[in-house]
Amino acid sequence: MTVRIVTDSTCDLPAALVEEYGITVVPLTIEFDGESLRDGVDIDAAGFYRRLAESKELPRTSQPSVESFQRAYDALAGAEGIVSIHISTKLSGTLNSATQGAASRAGGPPVEFVDSRFVALGLGAIVVEAARIAKEGEDLPTVAAAAREAIGRVDVVAVVDTLEYLRRGGRIGRASMWLGSVLSVKPLVAVDDGEVVPFARVRTRARAIDRLVEFAETQKGAPLMFVAGTGAPDQTAALAARLAPLLPGTRLIEGDLGPAVGVHAGPGALGVAPLRAAP
Repeated sequence: MTVRIVTDSTCDLPAALVEEYGITVVPLTIEFDGESLRDGVDIDAAGFYRRLAESKELPRTSQPSVESFQRAYDALAGAEGIVSIHISTKLSGTLNSATQGAASRAGGPPVEFVDSRFVALGLGAIVVEAARIAKEGEDLPTVAAAAREAIGRVDVVAVVDTLEYLRRGGRIGRASMWLGSVLSVKPLVAVDDGEVVPFARVRTRARAIDRLVEFAETQKGAPLMFVAGTGAPDQTAALAARLAPLLPGTRLIEGDLGPAVGVHAGPGALGVAPLRAAP
């Protein structure tokens, strides 16, 4: 028996990694033009950003149902234990649904819950680290401890074209201090203790990406770094290609930020998330 990892679709992990580590991903729901669509199941990143460009209304996201988590845990009945790692509780009620889903079971393996205090790239990095430890055959307390320890080794920094999507989606956090003052600049934001915070302001997108590269270069020695964007895979690939010679020995993982994150980040966002080496 092994320890299994459950997470939610805001982790935005590439399908190859999900398959490699046997990770269970429970999708959030996108409410879009009167439809309820499961993130990554009924609508993918490319389809979402095409619709977003044409839609007059901003989609909304909702956390997975209690029943969807119950089904996910029941499907792992043969596991030794489950570590369920989710988007920051300051950004979503997903972890609450997960705990209720586990409590509603008649039995099954024990579940350890982890509030990642991150979203998207940061959540994905923590999930992959926990899955790596689980794959080595460690027990439930060890895998859960590894997930919690990894939180302190992750950072997320991203360029966003505008703060408007974060504002309208109610996820702007401390970056609200910039509202009304960033009309002619490109903001960079980070995630700190589960909420969006200001990181830097620059005049052009080119300079914003340069600033992102400068930050990434300070992370030399990190074994893993995620690089992802919203609806612009060519820009993600270009950033990864730029970073590769600057970060020898770092595994760069490219991905797309999917619908549940894209609702709040908006099109044109581009970010990095390093997972630093354990001390």
